[in-house]
Amino acid sequence: MITVIDVASKPKIPIPEGRVRNVLMPSGDGTRVHVAIADIDPGQTFRVPPSDRTQVAYILDGAGAVVTHIGAGTSTEPTTEYNAQRRAGIYLEPSEEATVRASGTPLVLLLVTVPKHTGKPIGPESPAGYFFEEARLRSLVDEKRFRERTFWVNKETGLSRSWDLQLGRMQYAPHAHSPRHVHRASTTSAIAPEHFYLIEKGTGEVKHDTGSLALGPGSLVLIPAGEWHQLIASDTGFDYIEFQAPFDFATTMDHDPLGKNWYIKGTDDGTGKPTLWVQS
Repeated sequence: MITVIDVASKPKIPIPEGRVRNVLMPSGDGTRVHVAIADIDPGQTFRVPPSDRTQVAYILDGAGAVVTHIGAGTSTEPTTEYNAQRRAGIYLEPSEEATVRASGTPLVLLLVTVPKHTGKPIGPESPAGYFFEEARLRSLVDEKRFRERTFWVNKETGLSRSWDLQLGRMQYAPHAHSPRHVHRASTTSAIAPEHFYLIEKGTGEVKHDTGSLALGPGSLVLIPAGEWHQLIASDTGFDYIEFQAPFDFATTMDHDPLGKNWYIKGTDDGTGKPTLWVQS
């Protein structure tokens, strides 16, 4: 069953650096992913410690952050520091760690943690974490030109070499909509894929087989595998974060054969058209 979670209803728990809301928890929500939102006070440093899981820390709000990326395991691994603003983040492979320091203003961080997916080969080189700035990443536009997405983590677009998750931002124009579709495990995976939307701006609804659910800023829409769904924006459009894990799933569209077609913004395939990228 599709569930809409109101992030604001989750209690803020004091931590030394500020406060944290646990939005999704494996222990209570029947999920393999942990999602939290942390408020970091000015002058405080939040540490993302090494783990056996893959982690993403993303700056939802704030400015003047300093992000430090610490390589896996040994003193010989590089430590790199980045000046960061809103809509930047860090992707960490297991055993890597990071810190995010708030300078003169508070920060709001989105924290996403998923298990390592070992069901598919990753190639000769081990995956590695990286810092990213959303504005510098390439974007994709859909066939109807009313949806745009920017991946922060995605195997097929070359950002990450692992299959652990797909994560990024999606923007809908007023009254834009997705095709009615469903996600299921691929033939190479026995793990049911997990999927959510985290709405930052805009209102609308998610339709399912027996009705629809209203959405607005602060809604996290948790969509189990096998649930048909369609996201429809109101006249406000949508600006939201989309997550799927592992990145080893199959998508089926209903009555929209072109619904998987996306085009790399700003490219040309030689015919005057942008380069095609087909969704899994």
